[in-house]
Amino acid sequence: MELPRAWQRPDPLRGLDRIPWHELSDGRGSAEGVDRLLRALVASARDERERALVSLSDRLLTDDTVSEASAYAVPFLVELGASYKVAAHVRDRVVFLLAALALAGKGFTEDGKRTRRRWNSAGRELPRTAPDWITQTRHAVAVGAPKIFEALAQERVGCVVALACAVADRCPEYVEALMSDIANECDQTDTMLRESADIALHLLQKQDTPDLLVRGLAQGHPDVLREYETNARPAHQPREITVAQIGYRFALISAYGDEELEMPSGPP
Repeated sequence: MELPRAWQRPDPLRGLDRIPWHELSDGRGSAEGVDRLLRALVASARDERERALVSLSDRLLTDDTVSEASAYAVPFLVELGASYKVAAHVRDRVVFLLAALALAGKGFTEDGKRTRRRWNSAGRELPRTAPDWITQTRHAVAVGAPKIFEALAQERVGCVVALACAVADRCPEYVEALMSDIANECDQTDTMLRESADIALHLLQKQDTPDLLVRGLAQGHPDVLREYETNARPAHQPREITVAQIGYRFALISAYGDEELEMPSGPP
């Protein structure tokens, strides 16, 4: 019997030694050590893997800010997230991290300052000075995401839904059916996962996103509603991005409850 694709994937960290991490920046200095954290994700000891997950999130997504190291780490995170040779709890957290990286609202500049995503009054995103790690990181996640959707297509898990919300504009066509299955088949008690999958479907189908819809999604979730009503988001941010962030938040809560995990800032 042929093994599932996720079991057939090669070493997820192949090529890691070819990246000059000591020459890259994580926004606060050298990215040296990021490779060791990536290797620690496949360590035999669970506590070592857990520590690496926390440290890696801090290095690659500092206060919702991505860097050169973030963009270079994404291909390895994709392979880790798509491999059943990796512990399930690591895969889930890695895929959530990829979604958060794609939704990041800030990026480090070459001199260690931060640049933010901004939009004009027409909702068009304003360009940023190169190197634009926000765009490069998001692109890397979008390019790698199909590997994860293919590998985890049979899994009804929040991390897959979060990733679909984060890169809905770049998802393969079959992801829409996957999200529909999750929305219709998930445990009826798991309302957060169902709502998150519904949001992913809305984004994948490129439906209009009126303000009333966003408020409706936030109803029943006081912290999300409060952040939306107090405009805790960049001026002119398209509602589709706000909805994607809400979908990510719902998927995260579905998986971990209110546990404090790394997530993009802004609404929600």
